[in-house]
Amino acid sequence: MRPMPANRRLPPRATLSAHRGAEAQARVQRIIAAAQQLFIRRGYHQTSLDAILARSGGSKATLRKYFGNKAGLLGAMLSDEAARCVARADRAAGDGSVGSALRAFARVVLEFYCRHDSLLIYRAVIAETAIQPEVGQSFRSSGHLTFVEALAAHLRQWQRRGALKLIDATADADRFLHLLRAGPHDRALLGATGSVSPAAIRGHVDACVRIFLKGLAA
Repeated sequence: MRPMPANRRLPPRATLSAHRGAEAQARVQRIIAAAQQLFIRRGYHQTSLDAILARSGGSKATLRKYFGNKAGLLGAMLSDEAARCVARADRAAGDGSVGSALRAFARVVLEFYCRHDSLLIYRAVIAETAIQPEVGQSFRSSGHLTFVEALAAHLRQWQRRGALKLIDATADADRFLHLLRAGPHDRALLGATGSVSPAAIRGHVDACVRIFLKGLAA
């Protein structure tokens, strides 16, 4: 069977019957949960598909059907985590002013970036990408770009309201998220600090939003 590309999404649930769809979704979630636990505990490279299946149950045929290979499984795991974070960030942003909504969105995202498990996965991906570039590609397409598109949707909405002037919402969202990761996240990623405090997150988010909005205004 040809491996599934690392950035391919899970097959749509609509292609399964209601009964099989529920069974398949539960099976997929068990595999993703087992992979996440082992990736964090052992590292991506040291985690085998056999170890994941020993924890989750199922067969390699099932795993390859839904994920293709280990990089595809990492992508699905990141996609799940990113989607949950984006949902929280969207709720936090609400319908307030641009500044308050952007700060609320960014705080949720930065808290996610600075979580202990997120940092461990990030380090594992960076280490593994030199050996397997598809791991980095999966990380970018399933994780980072999910946040980029979610923020770009807000930027476009604010532009339609006349609150912002943009040339490329996706590029601007990408720049803002890179700015957001510079600071507390970078220090935590490199082990220069312990856990990042809520005060540090708030302060860094406020500074990023101020720089970003002033840059757009200029």
